[in-house]
Amino acid sequence: MSKILIFVICVVAALPAQSFAQGDANPTVAILRYGPSLSDTSLETAVIDTLLVYEWVTAEEHALLNERQDIEGEKISILWSDANYDLTNVNIIVDSALDRGADILLTLSTPVAQIALNTTLDQDAPTPILFSAVYSPYQAGLADAPCVKPAHVTGSESVPPYEEAFQVFLLQNPALSRFGVIYASNDASGIYGAERIAAIGESLGLEVESAAVTSVSDLRSATQSLANSGVEAILLPFDYTAAIGLPIIASVATDNQIPVFHPHPGSILAGATVGAGFYNFYTQGISAGLMLAAYLNGELDIATTAIDSHSGLSVGVNLDVAAALGIEIAPELVEMAEMTLEGGESSMSPLGLLRLLDSMGATDEVKQMAAAFLADVDLSEMAAQSGAQQQAAAMINQMLIQGRKSPENLAKDRAYLDSLQCTDEMIAEQQAALDAAEN
Repeated sequence: MSKILIFVICVVAALPAQSFAQGDANPTVAILRYGPSLSDTSLETAVIDTLLVYEWVTAEEHALLNERQDIEGEKISILWSDANYDLTNVNIIVDSALDRGADILLTLSTPVAQIALNTTLDQDAPTPILFSAVYSPYQAGLADAPCVKPAHVTGSESVPPYEEAFQVFLLQNPALSRFGVIYASNDASGIYGAERIAAIGESLGLEVESAAVTSVSDLRSATQSLANSGVEAILLPFDYTAAIGLPIIASVATDNQIPVFHPHPGSILAGATVGAGFYNFYTQGISAGLMLAAYLNGELDIATTAIDSHSGLSVGVNLDVAAALGIEIAPELVEMAEMTLEGGESSMSPLGLLRLLDSMGATDEVKQMAAAFLADVDLSEMAAQSGAQQQAAAMINQMLIQGRKSPENLAKDRAYLDSLQCTDEMIAEQQAALDAAEN
């Protein structure tokens, strides 16, 4: 069932291009993720939905893939692997995928992409890597620029709108003078995000107290230390340690009457007071699916395909946590919120649903059905819905996929892929900018 209903180093020409022409025997795709987050599940769902749209999997195979089962399909084999948020396991799942004959690695998260790159660089003919759900590919060493990268690597960057999110957080507390940041010192995304948040705060004359951690077990003491230092709020970057341990951070912060702000609207489901930032992982998954399908069709050369970026701003508010803190969510935030948690139940606003469906090419009929369906559904409890509700959700998803096959949407897909083409001029321009920045 689609996550939409719940709410994804060298110059390009250095290595020979690789691709699959349509008709080659059963290419194998390995989908490797760091852990079972809702965001990555949404992205994965979009990928397999797109493979169904472009007839790389059948409806029966699609149903198995929705259960994350490996398949040896009529046209393609797909392997699933999950590191369960353990870096040691990432090495294992990458090596296992290569040993099982993976022809392309679809990696989700910065850590998985980094380890996949380090592993494949030693190969005589590096296995292609298509990454997604990566927040800082250039800081993480995956590439130097969108078109200046290893020739066997491309993908899409998730760009948290830290500046815009910070302004949203200030709506809740315009008098904020001192805040804390918790980040993982072993995660490039966390390091980059913490630096951006601190720089924005300092530019506004705010005091910043940072706490670096290396594992989830450090979060309780780090949060308490910030509370003891007198911070008025805790702002978190995108990194997996903070995401996994958000309930711990939120619990300690709430005990100390401190709100927690996170750059993802869905973070309110894990205890954040306000979430504001990047949200549309299903759309990012469509992009990854389009790249993958085009590559399998022999229509996309990874070496000359630019790294794409996805961003956007959406707001979520947790009225339950606000009540526990003894504060009121600012009326401006309540009005702009696309996700709300109140009385233990979460909901999506009509505006949030419309934006999401529009980005996915939904027809008016699908929009009307989805709006009616979500009116009486708690988004955080989708898995527990009745059989009739699950059937309705599956019907909406099926109609959405059918809508994606319209000539208009297929033409948009083609235009999107064409926009990713790296030319010699683009490569030279980006390399010149990199050289100038070093001098």
